[in-house]
Amino acid sequence: MKTWAFAPTWPVCICLLAMASMPALAQHTHDPSSHSRGTEVPSLTDEEVRALRHGEGMGLARAAELNHFPGPKHLLELASELGLSNHQVIRIRSIHDRMKSQAVARGKDIIMAESHLADLFASGEPSTREVMRMTGHLGTMRGQLQSIHLLAHIEAARELSTDQIREYDRLRGYLD
Repeated sequence: MKTWAFAPTWPVCICLLAMASMPALAQHTHDPSSHSRGTEVPSLTDEEVRALRHGEGMGLARAAELNHFPGPKHLLELASELGLSNHQVIRIRSIHDRMKSQAVARGKDIIMAESHLADLFASGEPSTREVMRMTGHLGTMRGQLQSIHLLAHIEAARELSTDQIREYDRLRGYLD
């Protein structure tokens, strides 16, 4: 009968795995100071409000970024390293400016809706109907915000050569 040499190590592996995951779990614990009544919108952190007000990507276009669809902001930052022509820079700046303008407008809407939702709960009498209406509205707006960023990545990628995209991926650390 054959015995498995690694069988006694399973309990050790499980313990090591559990200990290794503790820092990750600690990062996701609730920090009451990150969502306090002192923030502009109690349901958002100050950093989230700032990012929404400035039209920042907040990782919303990660699906594009990691799949060879560069972001216009980073393309402009890396213009010289990528050898972008003046025409490419002008086109990408236009894409970026349009994206940012749309994202800022949608971000303001999200902040207002989050504030309304927080006020609804602060009143002590949130109704199921109103919560469902507001969260549905917020979900739609957040989806629109993500689309704004993703579509800008698609449009920006059309302005680049395959070699420029490959170099962008290398510079951003997406290639070995």
